[in-house]
Amino acid sequence: MSFPYVSKLLVAAVAVAALLPPAALVHGEPIDEVPSGTKLNKTNWEIAKGAVPDEILEFYKRGDYENVIIQKPGNDWLVDPTLVAASKANAGKYDIDENGTVVDKATGKRPDTILGRPFPDISADDPKAGSKAIWNWFYTLYWEGSFHTSSPVNWISRDGPLRRISTDVHFKYYDGNPPEFQAKIGENPLNILARTMGVVVQPADVNGIVNLNWRFRDGDKEDNAWTYVPALRRVRPINPANRSDGLLGSDISLDDGPYFDGKPEDFEFKLVGEGKVLAHFDGVALEKGSPVEALDPEEEVSKLVPEAGTGWRLVSPEVALIPPQLDDWQRKDGENLVAWAPIQYSLVPRPVWIVEATPKNPYYLYGKQIMYFDKDTFRGYWKNKYDWKGNALANWAVPAMPITKTTTHDGKPFYLRTGAGGNAAFAVNYKQDRATVTGMPVLPTEYHIQIDDKIFEVDRVSRMGK
Repeated sequence: MSFPYVSKLLVAAVAVAALLPPAALVHGEPIDEVPSGTKLNKTNWEIAKGAVPDEILEFYKRGDYENVIIQKPGNDWLVDPTLVAASKANAGKYDIDENGTVVDKATGKRPDTILGRPFPDISADDPKAGSKAIWNWFYTLYWEGSFHTSSPVNWISRDGPLRRISTDVHFKYYDGNPPEFQAKIGENPLNILARTMGVVVQPADVNGIVNLNWRFRDGDKEDNAWTYVPALRRVRPINPANRSDGLLGSDISLDDGPYFDGKPEDFEFKLVGEGKVLAHFDGVALEKGSPVEALDPEEEVSKLVPEAGTGWRLVSPEVALIPPQLDDWQRKDGENLVAWAPIQYSLVPRPVWIVEATPKNPYYLYGKQIMYFDKDTFRGYWKNKYDWKGNALANWAVPAMPITKTTTHDGKPFYLRTGAGGNAAFAVNYKQDRATVTGMPVLPTEYHIQIDDKIFEVDRVSRMGK
């Protein structure tokens, strides 16, 4: 992988083989000086050298991908000020222990609750910087609260869609919610950090497959996971090491999740660089602006519909996410986009920390994962996954979205990360030349909702299965 803009300090601190030295861009233009509206494609792919993973850049070089570069200066459109304020209050409070767990500096123990990102200030020369970036990512995710979504999963070859399953998923986070939502979590005698329940609802041949996962605050306690397979008609525990395996043969693993969902204590993290990348954003949202501030019923933007008493439902318009959804698309090698090309995406230059994750379990499918965390939001871009010999295998990309200012049910200001074209995430398998795409078709998603703990009980797994 090559990344321009990598600091000289970090290049001296890590193995030279891990990152190539800064590369000169075509015409000497830094990526943040490329004119806004420039379409990155096979005619000008060189301008993105080092700004996306090399394997992704190859798709632009071949004419498989093309996306518009958008210059979006500042952070007001992207940063939740309430999360920033809560994070600043954590300065100097927390540390990472020898197991990789975030702990209170004063007690050396895992705190019951953390509000905001635990490490608001990360230094490039801190040996724990990689782990701190990971925990900042998780507490950015937890700030969005529990949510429910129906997520179609699509298998796509170079020439078009092959298969689709539909899943119904509940995520509940027991820590890191905004204060008004954290107060409603209630008692947590099992010391749970997060729980997930996923049910396959279509097609008929896989209808009723259920996966349940519990993650604990205790750093030395493994995830508990169970599955129900209708053909076996019984609930079975599964090894948490299998979280790297593909979901029902797809290229999406449980440890992919919203970007990275592995248990932090199961990995070693290392900060291997910093720089700028072309981050993938929901292009419809960037074009249309805030979906709440433009609530014209005729306007093709997503709308936040308040739920009764708690949360919001994000309702998005049906938009084309991949080329086969366009009327004039026909696949021709070298002449048209590959079938899974993320046409919804717009590319925005963003500053990032570059983090390498290595699993402690030698039987884990991926030998390392390279992640790019936004320095200001800790959202992740272009996660590249490698085998144990260092060969690039796959990429997982979840669209970044702008922040929308809305109000709570009692009229207080509130900020939500919302898109206008749905949540189309792309798992690209380099070796098999295929992809798995979620969020197609676009379906409503409910955020900051109250989810009954009974949904996540083991005895419900068989009842929810078929």
